[in-house]
Amino acid sequence: MLLIRFLRADNLPSTTEKILNTAMECFFQHGYDTANISMVSRYAGISRVTIHKQFKSKEVLFRSVLEKHFQQHNILINIYSKSEANFWQETQDLIIQRCEGLFNNVSSSLVRSNLIHAGHAYCKDLIQAEEGLIKNSIRSRIEKEISANRLTLSKVGLTADELAETLHFAPFGITVSVLNQNNIAFVENLMAIFKASTSRSRS
Repeated sequence: MLLIRFLRADNLPSTTEKILNTAMECFFQHGYDTANISMVSRYAGISRVTIHKQFKSKEVLFRSVLEKHFQQHNILINIYSKSEANFWQETQDLIIQRCEGLFNNVSSSLVRSNLIHAGHAYCKDLIQAEEGLIKNSIRSRIEKEISANRLTLSKVGLTADELAETLHFAPFGITVSVLNQNNIAFVENLMAIFKASTSRSRS
């Protein structure tokens, strides 16, 4: 019985995980400005003292929520970087995932706008690091495609770095709106144009 209890307890989320998961729910439902540590404490059933010991302020807690999301997303980026599968399809999937963003599931446009503003105000360094990681991963895949003689940049007059940056940032406006079928079609069309303009001619 003791072993069963131990295994069940071990499967429960840690206090830190519970705080972060609850904080994400509070921020997503109420926005950065309205949510606070007292609210997280109430919803999580964890004392404010315990939360303050791990997260000294709401800003620190918010940054930790974003860091957790980026860590999870970085696993997907790492898989993408090492993949040898269809470059254009996987790059399209990666960009759509990026466009979906952390706040895309927030139903209220006002709350989503508030969260995006808070993200750029308090987590700009985290966002820039994530963007750099994505762009470098795309560039690395482009270079592999060039080496494998499956892609050429001669017709578009771009370097691998410039193409990676273009692919990464061209759909940027989608990240501040709800991703819908029209926006997905935009990304698909964008990929089709670049695929056609960088493909090697077959004689």
